[in-house]
Amino acid sequence: MGDVRERFDLVDRHRRYDRRLYEKVMSQDPRLVLNYATPEAKRLYRMQRNVLCSLHLKKGFMRLERSKHGILYAKTRLEHRVADLLLSHFHNRFPTFHIAIEDGSMTYAISPSGRMTEHTLPVEEVVRRLESKLPVDPLLEGLEFDGRLWEGFYDSQYISERRNIKLMNKMMPLKHRDKNAMETRKAKGGHRITDYI
Repeated sequence: MGDVRERFDLVDRHRRYDRRLYEKVMSQDPRLVLNYATPEAKRLYRMQRNVLCSLHLKKGFMRLERSKHGILYAKTRLEHRVADLLLSHFHNRFPTFHIAIEDGSMTYAISPSGRMTEHTLPVEEVVRRLESKLPVDPLLEGLEFDGRLWEGFYDSQYISERRNIKLMNKMMPLKHRDKNAMETRKAKGGHRITDYI
């Protein structure tokens, strides 16, 4: 039974978690559940997979902004209840920083000591309050990571011959595409070769 419970350890973080479904699956034959042979086990497995996929996606694509006081912060929309797992992940990556993540109307923060707090304030307000308590970090004060630095970096890395918009659109899931940030080209039929000459 321990293997079955471990298999579904994050399912209770799903936005549509149903305790009765979980209990029903736990009462079924463990061999059937471990092979997802029942409809309930399949549904619970999909819920677990959705939580893990969204967590993995946020870990990989969330971009944190930084403050000169040693605070990393971001705004995001989490699909499931995984804010504490995200904070723990970023705390392991950046153990000396305060980290704040806003999800909807809640802001979750973690200190360098690992203490997590929840706030009903916007992330900007939480960062402003933390900045009033923290000294300016001399190392971070001298760094200027503005847009020009990243634009220069991307321009130096960009190779236009390798651009494959069709493949990029095919590989990026629809719900994660940012229509305003992506460059798309639509082919229109009905053109003749003389239109280009």
